[in-house]
Amino acid sequence: MEMHQLRYFLAISEERNFTRAAEKSFVSQPSLSAQISKLENELGNRLFNRLGRRVELTSVGKQFEKRARSILMEADNAVREIRESAVDFKGNLRIGVTPTVAPFLLPPVLKTCCERFPELRIRVDENLRRVLLENLVNGNLDVVISSYSGCFSQVDAEPIIQEKLNLVVPRGHVLANREDISIEDFKDEPLIVLGESSALGAKVMEFFERNDFELKTAAYCSQVSTAVALVHSGLGLAILPEMARESILPCDVVFKSMKSLKMSRLLFALTHERRYLTSGARGFLDVVRDFVDGKG
Repeated sequence: MEMHQLRYFLAISEERNFTRAAEKSFVSQPSLSAQISKLENELGNRLFNRLGRRVELTSVGKQFEKRARSILMEADNAVREIRESAVDFKGNLRIGVTPTVAPFLLPPVLKTCCERFPELRIRVDENLRRVLLENLVNGNLDVVISSYSGCFSQVDAEPIIQEKLNLVVPRGHVLANREDISIEDFKDEPLIVLGESSALGAKVMEFFERNDFELKTAAYCSQVSTAVALVHSGLGLAILPEMARESILPCDVVFKSMKSLKMSRLLFALTHERRYLTSGARGFLDVVRDFVDGKG
């Protein structure tokens, strides 16, 4: 069994297709197929069921996938640790951030990182929380900034900021000058909601269900900036994070606190519990902590 065979195996398990896995691994498909056949012969079991162009892991393949990821992660950890003994703050760092956080957190944080660590190359993946967590667990990301529900046992979660959520209304709306807003004040208003796949959107929906009110949805969108623009246009109201307050121009909207609702979201810095944290990753997290402390 050889390391490149394990990498080919994992590429196929992720792509579910030999051709795409070969392209991802920068080898020809016949070479990749031959190596997988050798691996299966050595193990004495089939790892994949071939279903036309698509492949699925067998039950043995699913068991082997966990071992293969663990082996490659430890090998990668060893390489990273040895290389880092001679070089600090160099190399590649792969971070993931959810769309409701990325526009507000990344610009100042990455600007500081570029100044402090000019030889550190940072690749950003802005995606949904579920996708980012899967990539973190699979070893494709080093750090994720997101909310977290504890759904992955391999993840270390460091709370970094407790951020309140605000009701966003057009400046001429009747609630724009109201204090002590409660859910009863806007339960009949149409809301602009971030899509159901968004952790923030799901939190808003859960909030209405918990208070036994029907959520009247005016629109679903995937970006905070779109939600703000739609509130500005009068289509409805929105519940958005405090950090979005800085991006409302040129939209004429008002962020209003809500009384006794305790509406907030907790953001975490997420890392793999068994993955070696490079100096670049640690430096990035230090910059995030400094930024958050400065906002507090």
